[in-house]
Amino acid sequence: MPPKWDSIASLAKRIVIPITASTTPAEIAEHQRDPWSQAGKYGRGFTYFAVVLLAVVTIVRFYHTWGDKIRIALYKENPTVSSPYASSPDEYELPSAATDSSTTQFFPAPGTLTGDRKQQSSVSTIAPFNNTIAFVRWLFYRPLPVLRIGPVSIVLPSLGASAVILAALLFVILYSFVPQPLYYSSIAIGSPPLAIRAGMIAVAMIPWIVALSTRANFITMLTGIGHERLNVLHRWAGYLCLILSLIHMVPFYVTPVWEHGVLIYYQQYFPRNIYIYGTGFAALAPLIFLCLHSLPILRSRMYELFLAVHQPVAIVFLAMIFWHSKNFLSSWSYLWATLAIWLLSFAIRLSYLNWTNPFRLSFMIGEESAITFLPQNAIKVTVATRMRWKPGQYVYLRMPGISWYQRHPFTIASLCSDDFPSEYGEKYRDLALVFRPFGGFTRKVFLKALEHGPYKTWTAFLEGPYGGMRREMAAFDDVVFFAGGSGITAIASQLLYLIKKMRDGAAVTKSVRVIWAFRNPESIEWFKEELRICRDYAPPNTVHCHFFLTGLGQDDPTHPGQAQFSRDIVQEKIYDTLQGIDKRNSAFIREEAAGDAEREKELRRENEDAITALPQAYVAPHFNTTRHYTGSSTDSVSTCRSTLGSRSRRCTSLRCSSRPRQ
Repeated sequence: MPPKWDSIASLAKRIVIPITASTTPAEIAEHQRDPWSQAGKYGRGFTYFAVVLLAVVTIVRFYHTWGDKIRIALYKENPTVSSPYASSPDEYELPSAATDSSTTQFFPAPGTLTGDRKQQSSVSTIAPFNNTIAFVRWLFYRPLPVLRIGPVSIVLPSLGASAVILAALLFVILYSFVPQPLYYSSIAIGSPPLAIRAGMIAVAMIPWIVALSTRANFITMLTGIGHERLNVLHRWAGYLCLILSLIHMVPFYVTPVWEHGVLIYYQQYFPRNIYIYGTGFAALAPLIFLCLHSLPILRSRMYELFLAVHQPVAIVFLAMIFWHSKNFLSSWSYLWATLAIWLLSFAIRLSYLNWTNPFRLSFMIGEESAITFLPQNAIKVTVATRMRWKPGQYVYLRMPGISWYQRHPFTIASLCSDDFPSEYGEKYRDLALVFRPFGGFTRKVFLKALEHGPYKTWTAFLEGPYGGMRREMAAFDDVVFFAGGSGITAIASQLLYLIKKMRDGAAVTKSVRVIWAFRNPESIEWFKEELRICRDYAPPNTVHCHFFLTGLGQDDPTHPGQAQFSRDIVQEKIYDTLQGIDKRNSAFIREEAAGDAEREKELRRENEDAITALPQAYVAPHFNTTRHYTGSSTDSVSTCRSTLGSRSRRCTSLRCSSRPRQ
């Protein structure tokens, strides 16, 4: 006969038989191993694991941010004589070689003789810490190869994300299976400890899963990692939660409650009109659905359906977990935290909408936008907005005149700066989105714009901006941008921002390289104005653009010379496109002067007059802060043959640089 229950309240805590006079010493000893009252520590254990990981990433982020700011600040304080482009000293000050007893000048300016300026802060140059971070980057920043199983391609996360996922997997599996016992000898002694451990860890993961999925979340605020990058951790954390849920379920079938007369006591608290484990299946079913339909092979084919049902099913899952856990131990604490994170995220997102500010004209009605066509069927959507953004960020665009409910993310291709005011007024900026139509929303934009023409304006609702760069690019000596096709939109605003910083003397950067591979030469027209700014406004010999045209095939044996003829035509198109960008350089000036020194000097003055600063900007001295730096002297446009990848495919390469001043 099973022992009697003291009260229904004890049953609400666990299926656990109180120790009575009839309980054997062996059962008492077994019951004291991993008791129910201490099972909440497993949920706290995963929370500690996640908090430590979050703290490490946050510390590294603030260390980098501080180091970047200090490096730029120290760079600004460097004496201007360290720059080859610096202005001459004051007319009353004559530089002299410093000696032990010398002052700054023969006719000194106020102040004492200054020594060598530091280029880095002492805190940001801790060698062991920097070497460790560099080693971690070298090890984990590389991508993993794509796994191909027949027609299916499996894209794995980056090595860094995979390491975090693997660490979490090892932690939860070991934390569930290493403590003993896994089962009691009888369900009458209590629920299987393995099931309770796995269940508590799974419940403790739910707040982190939701936080990783929301656009405005505390993880992004602390680490600077955009939610689009955190999404991979969100998906895999969901898979881990499903694994733990299955581990939680199986032990209840290994030692079922209908043995040893326990079922009668179980039914005193749990519903009788459903299956004995009905609440567990009610929570497990939506979790399985969430994990299955988020698999890339299904999500990519039914993306609109995925967007429509993912959040509603997640809400159902949270409600079922509330029902199933019944406030056992500290389970509801994690669920209330999940609900708070979710609601707080939605509240914060209201500030990211361009139509929720009652003090703006766009309140509840959105803002006007225009759609223009670019070569190669590309589309440019320009929104005049009072929203402010940083380079590399993106927004979610919704246009009710095209699709009432659909909104999609697009990278902002324009720079938010006073140098580029909008025609709508000083407080407005033109937010440009460039993309190529494929299907769904982008195809609808293309067809609607084709139907109504370029003079129709469209109402645009924006959400954002989100994302952006974690590091300050202006704090690096050399910056390299890579882009393929329409991916140039992701770096256009960053390139303009960096050039502005360099012109204003607020960037350590001395060399910027842009490497862009595209199929058709007409693609250059997308950012012709940006390329002109690179040529005209960047400091001399600092910006170098390399264009690779990949849309040309090799010679056909049946038509020899046809590919070469096509390449010649393409090169002419490229030169025609860049004709308004590439102005006269030193070689052209000397050729036009034909040996006349006065004429050459006059032409150079005219060329200098054409090089004006960006509006409201000025040419600041560009300091040389590294010891061994040799700038490129490339100042002309050239073509070459190149090989891309293992296919030995011929392409046309175009190289151009910011014009030097002579």
